[in-house]
Amino acid sequence: YKYKYERLFDYVPLDIKKAKRGVIGIPRVLNIYEHYPFWFTLFTELDFQVVISSRSNKKIYELGMQTIPSESLCYPAKLANGHIQDLINFGIKNIFYPSVIFEDDDSKDNKYSCPVITSYPEVIKSNMDSIKENDVNFMHPFINFSDEKTLFKNLKFLINEFDVSKVELKEAIQKANLELENYNNDLLKKSKEILKEIEENNDRAIVLSGRPYHLDPEINHGIDDMIISQNINVLAEDSISRLEKEKISLRVIDQWTYHSRLYKAANFVAKHKNLELIQLNSFGCGIDSITSDQVKEILEHYNKVYTGIKIDEGENLGAAKIRVRSLDATLKNRINKEEIKESYNYKPTKIEGNLKDYTILAPQMSPFHFELIQEAAKSEGYNVNILPEVDKGAIDYGLKYVHNDSCYPALVVIGQMIKALENYDLKNEKIALIITQTGGGCRATNYIALLRKGLKEAGMENIPVIALNGGNVEDTNTFDLTYNFIKKSLISVLYGDVLLRCVHKIRPYEKEVGSTDKLHKKWVDIIKQDMDNTNYFKFRKNVKKMINDFDNLDIDSSEKKPKVGVVGEILVKYHPTANNQLVKLLEENGAEVVIPDFLDFFLYGMYGRKYLAKSVKYNKKNALIETSLYKFLELYRGVLKKEFKKSKNFTNIHSINHTANNASKFLDIGNQTGEGWFLTGEIVNLLEDGVDNIVCTQPFGCLPNHIMGKGMFKPLREKYPQANIIAIDYDPGASEVNQVSRIKLMLSVAKKKIKR
Repeated sequence: YKYKYERLFDYVPLDIKKAKRGVIGIPRVLNIYEHYPFWFTLFTELDFQVVISSRSNKKIYELGMQTIPSESLCYPAKLANGHIQDLINFGIKNIFYPSVIFEDDDSKDNKYSCPVITSYPEVIKSNMDSIKENDVNFMHPFINFSDEKTLFKNLKFLINEFDVSKVELKEAIQKANLELENYNNDLLKKSKEILKEIEENNDRAIVLSGRPYHLDPEINHGIDDMIISQNINVLAEDSISRLEKEKISLRVIDQWTYHSRLYKAANFVAKHKNLELIQLNSFGCGIDSITSDQVKEILEHYNKVYTGIKIDEGENLGAAKIRVRSLDATLKNRINKEEIKESYNYKPTKIEGNLKDYTILAPQMSPFHFELIQEAAKSEGYNVNILPEVDKGAIDYGLKYVHNDSCYPALVVIGQMIKALENYDLKNEKIALIITQTGGGCRATNYIALLRKGLKEAGMENIPVIALNGGNVEDTNTFDLTYNFIKKSLISVLYGDVLLRCVHKIRPYEKEVGSTDKLHKKWVDIIKQDMDNTNYFKFRKNVKKMINDFDNLDIDSSEKKPKVGVVGEILVKYHPTANNQLVKLLEENGAEVVIPDFLDFFLYGMYGRKYLAKSVKYNKKNALIETSLYKFLELYRGVLKKEFKKSKNFTNIHSINHTANNASKFLDIGNQTGEGWFLTGEIVNLLEDGVDNIVCTQPFGCLPNHIMGKGMFKPLREKYPQANIIAIDYDPGASEVNQVSRIKLMLSVAKKKIKR
């Protein structure tokens, strides 16, 4: 483990020398640890002098804390700000900190970096005034590290900015790849030597696993030295993973590259009696709520002990030392025992026969939309039951059966589904559950894995789970998404968006209390009756009549109410229970609520994948299919735009291109994990439409939201001084009193502005 760290920084120069193309600074953070041999070789081959920031320490941490936008970010991210400031203080004018999307390539597109590695450079750029004040050229291109041709395209800015020729860049990339390969081979060779020694001496070793930045002594607080002090060898997981040749079937979607290595290392360790594994993870890293459970399953399958140690700013290793001693005692007891067991392979329960014979339970996400989607599914012969609004008891089930570091939406959705199964005769009824797989780098892709684990712990693992795929992910149980089913579902979403806009706009001003909700129910019944007739002309007629009906409700427009936009994570934004009845709270306190269209989130996904296909190598066939779907949606959505534009009370709809353009003023469109750039784009849309008061709803610990939400507030307020934005974290342990107080404070500011 220590050899890996020392070998890595053999590259670091101690002084600055003159070089043809000047000096480039690289911060000692995050993904840089993984690829430093590559970047050092690349830039030195191009005749740059490379300078790396100081070793991580408390001074670096204190520098970073001055500019971080979110307290709940992981410790390594907090250090990143300090490393950038350290380079600036040293007088470096060119700083390179890439945003890495894809890490390796095994014919799949779901091998992502974690959201912080992908997007944190955007936070640095937006929150560190010293970058502008010192005229620093902050280079943070989006990188696909798995493909040499695409990498060349991502680095072409060097040709324009530093007069690098195409030939020079291509040759430098090739030499850098070779050096990275040599570095990895050195690690592998060293690991083999140590393993051989261990086996010959019947010694013992711990594989210390985590992410590349856990090598940093400031981040791991010297855990490796502490283990060595117990006379135990320490190995790094990435070289061990290269020795594992067995392919195993996992419960989780293997979507993040570092964790792919982690699972292989766990399987290798599990089969070797002289080895144990410790997993390091950072406080606030929700991704490891998924990875740690999977690693634990692999190890326990072979009767091995799982040990996880959380890393944060605290340096007290007392508890960690106790756990290491306990693990060592277990290792000593096992070391002379031979254990042979069938390999770990997860086999999910499959759908038997025709899916249309099952009662399919689906979680609630948006009451305006999912009631209509349920009708679309039933019209196609699927007995889909959208579960009612979640009660607090369902959230308790989530806490019981889901890793508590998982994001709040997972707790809400999975808790609701497991609790709902109590109402069915599971022995005599064919019951299945359905949940989305979003694809991309967000952990929502792995909700299906969390649900299956929860079912097993609840004694219901025989219940099959259907995957509603939304990206390049696969599962054994999927819907047969026919053209008619897709068409009806999309039209249901469009109808839901019309109702969402109309109800929230009219209800705060209605003269007859309840008239808006009554009209809403009337139109839901009409849409359900018309579900089998979803042709374009019928749809156009219904939308026109629906908007006209709401437009002509008797309202009192004399009172000026503050408009409050609601943005954020998709489930918390639309789900009344998940956001503690936010819309009701705002309306009761005299506000008009503006919630962007539900369909926009899906358009964001399509737009984003088109960008990836062009910029960092995404499946072009899928991108083409999604482009065709986008054109279909725009045809139908054009009806909404036309009718809202003609109305008396409603505002027009923004295209996804408009939202992307607004977002690109503040960040790169490559930020696509979770709500990504779309969250920033929605905020800008609202501000430009005169909605100056905004509540950003986010699950506690949601990495993309902390970056694209809180991380963008500073530049947004600079551009729009009138912006009255607050971020509200939602979590089972969050104080509802505190949430309400902050929302009311925001409203009081909004009302004062109106009086002026």
